[in-house]
Amino acid sequence: MAQRFKIGIAGATGYIGAELMRICSTHPNLEIAWVTSESRVGAKVVDEFPNLLGYVRDEFRQYEHELLGEVDAAFMCLPHGGAMDTIKAAVDKYPNTKLIDLSGDFRSPALDKWEQYYKTRHTAREYQTKFVYGATEFHRERIAKAQYVSNPGCFATSINLLLAPFAKHGELVGDVSICGITGSSGAGNKPSQTTHHPERGQNVRAYKVLEHQHMVECVPFLESLHKDNDFDLLFVPQSGPFVRGIFTTTFIPLNNNKSLATINEIVKQAYAGETFVHVVEGTPELRLVQNTNMAHLTYRAQGDMLVGMCAIDNLVKGGSGQAVQNLNLMLGLDESTGLMHPAGYV
Repeated sequence: MAQRFKIGIAGATGYIGAELMRICSTHPNLEIAWVTSESRVGAKVVDEFPNLLGYVRDEFRQYEHELLGEVDAAFMCLPHGGAMDTIKAAVDKYPNTKLIDLSGDFRSPALDKWEQYYKTRHTAREYQTKFVYGATEFHRERIAKAQYVSNPGCFATSINLLLAPFAKHGELVGDVSICGITGSSGAGNKPSQTTHHPERGQNVRAYKVLEHQHMVECVPFLESLHKDNDFDLLFVPQSGPFVRGIFTTTFIPLNNNKSLATINEIVKQAYAGETFVHVVEGTPELRLVQNTNMAHLTYRAQGDMLVGMCAIDNLVKGGSGQAVQNLNLMLGLDESTGLMHPAGYV
């Protein structure tokens, strides 16, 4: 009989929390012990998320720290900037419960920069070092030993996957330009003018140009992979007229002109044997990764410029799926458990 672990999901009515309920409800080693919501206390999960009918029978509870004593691990899907006090209490009162934080509060050691990008004061600086940055393909051994993991952001996941193979070799030098387009689900489930369908449908707009908060986690992560890296990230995020997915394109200066075969060998070495990262021919496509934990990458080189493209589902590989992948490692399970299903074709 498969070993079972009890888990909780705090903040389960957001899109990421809802995806965690969906994934965990069929995971052979996880039992959902509780789900919480500040706005839906007492409501049945299936009344809010009818797609989970027959899978999740719980009611949403009010979050209290004592709930952590009932589980082996918890996913903390709390607002950016609002997770710090809750995480401090969780770590102090229930040190045996494994935590995966899906906010941005513990993703970066550059806390002065963090405060600048997130426009709030970091009130839990001494706790940041307790968290391992959950870039699974590059921090696998650290994650397996971790008590606390900070799950990467969605844009950050796609950017890191494209750049990390070269950062590992100290070949990330100069201005790296990035363009990433994301679906409306990345803005969360609280409507605003820019997520209102008539505003977003049949439209593309840029936002947070050169000042997106995910840069404050990407830069320290990529710098940590090799001492010779010396680069700046110039990121233009864009909102697209679709719901799920991120398509990111990077423009990477090459120190020495390299053939595409050499580049592909570097990438192959980085991702050989990886279950969820695939280098594909042609172009990645959002539809082929939507609702999955897969990342599809492609590279093209010309002269001293390398172009990399990546497609992921922002809610899965960019959020809930990667969180489950990390928890699997933390619990001593195969990291692909509960995550192996293909995308729909159309």
